[in-house]
Amino acid sequence: MADLGSNVTDIGEKAEVNGPKRRKIRKGTQSCWECKRRKVRCTFASPTEGICDGCRSRGTKCIGQEFLDETAPTRRLNRVDWMAALVEQLAERSTGTQSKSQASERTPEQISTILSEATDVQSECYVTGDFKNISKVLLDVWPSQHNFDILSSAPVSPSVLYHGVVCIPYSSFLAEPIPSPQSLLQLPRRVSHPVIIARKLLLLATFLQGVPAQYAENLANMTVNYRTLMTNAVGTVGRLVTNNDELLASLESIECLMIESMYRNNAGDLRRAWLINRKAMTIAQLLGIHKASVHISPSMIIEEETRTRIDSAQMWFRIVCSDRYLSLMLGLPQGSTDNIFASLSALDTCTPLERMERLESLAGGMILQRNSSEQPDIDATRKIDKLLQDAGSLMSPKWWLPAPDPGLINGKDAKSFEETIRVTNQFTHYHQLVQLHLPYMMRSDLRYEYNKLTAANASRAILTGFLHFRNSVQSTAYCRGIDYTVFIASTVLCIAHIESRRGNGGITNNINVPISESLLHQRQSDRGLLDRTLEIMQSTAEAENDLIAKEISTILEQLLVIESDSTNNGREYQTTAELGADTRADPAAASSEVTSVLQIHIPHFGTIRIEERHAVPDRCQQAQGADDDWLHTVFTLDETPPPSSHRLDAPHTGQSAGSGWSYDAESLCESGRDGLYTHLNLDLQAPSVLEMDFLDNLSQLQ
Repeated sequence: MADLGSNVTDIGEKAEVNGPKRRKIRKGTQSCWECKRRKVRCTFASPTEGICDGCRSRGTKCIGQEFLDETAPTRRLNRVDWMAALVEQLAERSTGTQSKSQASERTPEQISTILSEATDVQSECYVTGDFKNISKVLLDVWPSQHNFDILSSAPVSPSVLYHGVVCIPYSSFLAEPIPSPQSLLQLPRRVSHPVIIARKLLLLATFLQGVPAQYAENLANMTVNYRTLMTNAVGTVGRLVTNNDELLASLESIECLMIESMYRNNAGDLRRAWLINRKAMTIAQLLGIHKASVHISPSMIIEEETRTRIDSAQMWFRIVCSDRYLSLMLGLPQGSTDNIFASLSALDTCTPLERMERLESLAGGMILQRNSSEQPDIDATRKIDKLLQDAGSLMSPKWWLPAPDPGLINGKDAKSFEETIRVTNQFTHYHQLVQLHLPYMMRSDLRYEYNKLTAANASRAILTGFLHFRNSVQSTAYCRGIDYTVFIASTVLCIAHIESRRGNGGITNNINVPISESLLHQRQSDRGLLDRTLEIMQSTAEAENDLIAKEISTILEQLLVIESDSTNNGREYQTTAELGADTRADPAAASSEVTSVLQIHIPHFGTIRIEERHAVPDRCQQAQGADDDWLHTVFTLDETPPPSSHRLDAPHTGQSAGSGWSYDAESLCESGRDGLYTHLNLDLQAPSVLEMDFLDNLSQLQ
């Protein structure tokens, strides 16, 4: 067998001496080797053109398949024993058993054809032992041809499949036509590696997750419910692949973890998304792709095609970016403080959008570092604020406008993908501004007026973008992470308006007037944004039986009651805050002294407490001490639901709000909690506590 490698070399040398020799190819074959490898269409600008459009844009050598592939990786000929055995195996499949002497006499065309087939089945060589059984179980989850034909016609944008998991620069990704979901969701061969099959199943689940609810009736002819198929696909991959350490040693396995994490994120299961992405980060570090210069060895990939889909540096950036986003949302520590992706040398090779994304991720890491201290550092806050200003200025003013065409994001071309990137990056930018300045939102010192106004303006921008986004995107799952961002923005904007009226008896002079009081002129338009946001959440909850939307609308409704009462009835409310506080164990939180209070816990921030000013207990005054620079919002985690008799039947009548409402952004809908309390009683003499842990419980609704 060892002679085969030398024979291949000898034959190749003879072919070079005699000039390029043509191979026999199938009729109609027109694509070059490079386009075939990348699985893209091979087109020419004109019939007389000698180089295809793809090779011209990539700067690669354009060689037709009628000639030998000179650019084939040389490592194929270096593994003599492996390749010789594979050649014999393939030869026996096509022509029956032959002697070694016969094999050594094959023509260059035969050798080239066999090598091409060897590349196609390279992943099969990894499938041994129990892996074959895993592949079989995974393939059994794949829908039948009947079901696949029905579901593949669903109007799902390709952007859903690529969101957050593009591991090459955008410039390279958009240089080629974006593959359709139908082309991506092709069943792998039954002998494929389990990780390759798992990737297809995860893409299938993500596709099904993006099916609009109103289209579900068109899938009624499937023999299995599409949601059942979706959850079975993710569950099976989780049990057999992404939780199987023996299979997590390749770039493809990291990619699977990234897709699964994004699926969980879209479903609202942020904690599990964080855990899965953290596992991807750990595997990536074990493989060394977090380093500045890393060579992707053959042992790190399963299929050669992966090299065209994954750039290790870009993959590492995506993992860190997701980790910081999820850590900010959950109030958890970041997995890596390394910012090599934002070095000057790395930024020099990026487009403006890519540079902005990296600076935004850098800012997210700095916010997490700042939040790790007991008290937020105002100097660090100013530094991060300047970084976000610089990041935002990289894009043109028109780029920051709301979507000109609401339907553009639902398209199936590159424009749709670019629009999705634009919108999601806008949300990220404004949400980080809210996160950055929220700790100063309820401080009375005039030094923090800039922070208050910036947080309010960023919240307004989030709500404006949300209304455009919801008019475009039909799938609720695709919006779930944005829904959380909108909830926080709505809370901040409501508090900003409540605070702007605190102690305001009418402006009589311009001396020491808080800048935040200028919000009074924007109250009507802001209230319109908030009311419309509530309407969208309520309609989504009703039309699609969406419990997450229902819980969000419950909280927003009570916030708007307080804001309306403050404006229309002149009632003063005090907002106080305890950074990172969990007052569940504080017996005073449910004290009968507190007769009118709304409490909300946000993981990355703390507890916000809104109550009538005359009802503020002594413990709040003690918390502020001698310093008037204090925070105005408290969060509790008491799990005692309010009596069913305490309901609010007229949320927008301008009546007094209160009665001890307490929501927690980590346990909004705990299992076993029967009441979803859309309406609460206004009886200020009957104290009650309603705890809703926003993120923990929302994840249990999936």
